[in-house]
Amino acid sequence: MTLHGALSIILNIKQGMKPQLIKKLQEVDNDVNFNSIVPFKKISTIHFARFVVADSDPNPHGAPILDRLVFTTNYDLPEENHINELVKYAGPGLWDIFSMCDGFLTGSYDSKRLADFLHTNSKKSATFYVGVGNRSVTQITQEHKLRNAVQDYLDEHCSELTTKDAATIRKSIVNHVNGMQEFAWARTPEPPASSAYKMTRGLKIAGVLLLLVILSPIIIPFVLIWWLIMLLIEISEKDVPCKLDKAHVRALVEREKAIVQTQFSAVGNVKPGWFRYRTMMFLLTLTDFLAPYLYTKGKLSGIPTVHFARWLIVNEGRQMIFLSNFDGNSEGYLRDFIHIAAKQLTLMFTHTIGYPKTRLMLLGGAKDAKGFMEWAREKQVITNVWYSAYPDVSVKNVFHNSQIRDGFYGDMTEEQARKWLQLL
Repeated sequence: MTLHGALSIILNIKQGMKPQLIKKLQEVDNDVNFNSIVPFKKISTIHFARFVVADSDPNPHGAPILDRLVFTTNYDLPEENHINELVKYAGPGLWDIFSMCDGFLTGSYDSKRLADFLHTNSKKSATFYVGVGNRSVTQITQEHKLRNAVQDYLDEHCSELTTKDAATIRKSIVNHVNGMQEFAWARTPEPPASSAYKMTRGLKIAGVLLLLVILSPIIIPFVLIWWLIMLLIEISEKDVPCKLDKAHVRALVEREKAIVQTQFSAVGNVKPGWFRYRTMMFLLTLTDFLAPYLYTKGKLSGIPTVHFARWLIVNEGRQMIFLSNFDGNSEGYLRDFIHIAAKQLTLMFTHTIGYPKTRLMLLGGAKDAKGFMEWAREKQVITNVWYSAYPDVSVKNVFHNSQIRDGFYGDMTEEQARKWLQLL
């Protein structure tokens, strides 16, 4: 079983270096898999990665925010292996890119110093969501190849298999694949989660629930008072309308080149005030803890297409960065926010300036479809470089492919074999 991590490097861009940096990132994006700067395809631990150049903001509460470079990866743990791979295959390129930013290392390239920098300067996500958990990049790509091989076999032998029963067809598929050396790995089941992992996971949630029950006489009135204060704050806040820039939306949509997957990057200013900040951080932390229990199989708040997502709170708590990797296109994705997950996601996004008016952080918000779409598109930013290790594999495919692999082991009844074949 493989667990996952989120690397996030955020640096201010040196004055005057932004055009050169964007040009360098364009070179990476021209051949995101095998370019000579950051050849992502050579790095076996990366599921998704991106570079984003975020524009300066002179008017947030507090000091002006400068142009920033955001570099993130979703990777297979352990972190040390991932960083070693980054340095091995992309070290000089990353050094060159980061050298255009303040706060990076000085002097000539040094692989050890770069590895230490990546380890110590990764910004911890306030919320990190994994929709296709416990699977390595290798497992996902191998199981997708297995599915394709089975489908090819069925296409080639359709006429002779049509009259066979499901159990016979399954046996024929298993024998064919087991005879192929390239699928030798598929003869062995993927190891399940260990008993220790399951026990630790269960005890953690059970402990939290027990604590909530014990402290409920204190927690319930505290939450009611907290909500009342938030309601008063919401009533007193003025609306900050967002404008839909059609040229900006076109530029965003034009970059959605992939057939199956795409990405979303957004940056928004957090509403001022200690109470707002503490509420936001509590909700993000709570979501980070509960997500592995409540939102599984790619269903982030019910949206069934999300591979990975993260929320980052940066610039002394004045800005929220939201990054996600999902199936489909951004228009459909945002519509899912409105129709499927309006209340859950409003709890977190309501703390950013320009979000549609809410009450008690649940009512309103994304239910204002026009206001939500205008806010989302205004806050969405260009992703200069985006990489997916398996761009033609949907969340649904990931889980079906694992079920197809599992069907290679043991015996099946006719009914079980029929249901297994329906996955193909």
